[in-house]
Amino acid sequence: MPAEVTQEQVRAPTAVVATPAVPRRRNRERIHALDGLRGIAAFIVVLHHVLLIAQPVSQPPGEPAVWSGWWWIERTPLKLLTAGHEAVIVFFVLSGVVVVLPALKRADFSWPGLVANRVVRLLLPAWAAIVFATILLVVVPRVPEQVTAGTWLARQVQSDWSLRKLLGEYSLMIGSVPYDNVLWTLRWELLFSLLLPGFLVVAIVLRRWWLPTGLLALGLGVAGTVGGIEAMQYLPVFFLGTLVAVNLRKLEGWSASRRARRLLAVLLPVSALMLISQFLLGGVVHEGTGGAHALRGLEALGGVGVVVCAGAATGFRRFLERRVPQFLGRISFSLYLVHLPLLASITWLLGDWNWPVAGLIGVPLAVLAGWGFFRIVEKPLHRVARSAKRGSARAVERYVRSSRAA
Repeated sequence: MPAEVTQEQVRAPTAVVATPAVPRRRNRERIHALDGLRGIAAFIVVLHHVLLIAQPVSQPPGEPAVWSGWWWIERTPLKLLTAGHEAVIVFFVLSGVVVVLPALKRADFSWPGLVANRVVRLLLPAWAAIVFATILLVVVPRVPEQVTAGTWLARQVQSDWSLRKLLGEYSLMIGSVPYDNVLWTLRWELLFSLLLPGFLVVAIVLRRWWLPTGLLALGLGVAGTVGGIEAMQYLPVFFLGTLVAVNLRKLEGWSASRRARRLLAVLLPVSALMLISQFLLGGVVHEGTGGAHALRGLEALGGVGVVVCAGAATGFRRFLERRVPQFLGRISFSLYLVHLPLLASITWLLGDWNWPVAGLIGVPLAVLAGWGFFRIVEKPLHRVARSAKRGSARAVERYVRSSRAA
């Protein structure tokens, strides 16, 4: 039962929000392993785009022959290294966990402050990345003969300057974002931030029935895939992360037991294979079939399993807390934002038939650019986001105070 609220707390403006249903842990440490997991996922997205650039000129048509190079890349666990969309699913689960945790630590948590913080931390770096992409577009000529016609790079990445498309891109709400193709995910991150209070209430109320609730969320995701409804496809993934967050204290306590460690050692590889099950079974289960839609559900379940293993007391957690994953985690958002315009520009310059050279140059250059973008753009904006959070919280507090006095 929550602690009884005193008369003084009732009078105080900070008591507007009820005491959280989930018990608070004092001085809860930041879960650094989740930062490392985010960094690894961001790097996988970079490799995924290198693979997309390589496919038109190096992948034979049809199903890859068994034991061929592309068979190893697409039909074995090596696919984990280039599973970009699946890495985004992990991003969404992570957001569902880490964005919720601060709300579980304080009874006077400010939801307006959270929204202001998220808008600044997501929108402003994204706008700066669009400026970066536009500069590269103007500086590096997009000669059509440099890339294979009709390919992903030719169709999905902007090749000429357009004010209308540029303004549409700044909204982050259009279906396609050609100046910086990866920005489509931010639409769902922003929408999740607005829906978070409702997600959290549902997750807290149903936390004891986490298994059927999680299965229902997975089912909604599959239904969204079948129906082509993106909101139903992606928002349940955020909710699964929220469900993990409200049960995190139990998970941490459970993971310390010897039996749990043995189970987690099996859960991690199984979850990783679930993430890429549509590729492993691609030669048998064809795209658009009922089986393929079911594999989408396994993809989300695999993402949850990987995040749970990262947050538990496992060797995987210790690996993610090492220097390289932590560095990638620190610059992960910046790396995610700037890598694609850079890779695309290098490919347009060298030609997609030179994709090995483009990859060898582009990947380390993308990491370097991500670090520079983090230092110059993202990190200073963290201070702006904190100021926006405090300012919004104070504005709402003053409004509540004046309304009571009226």
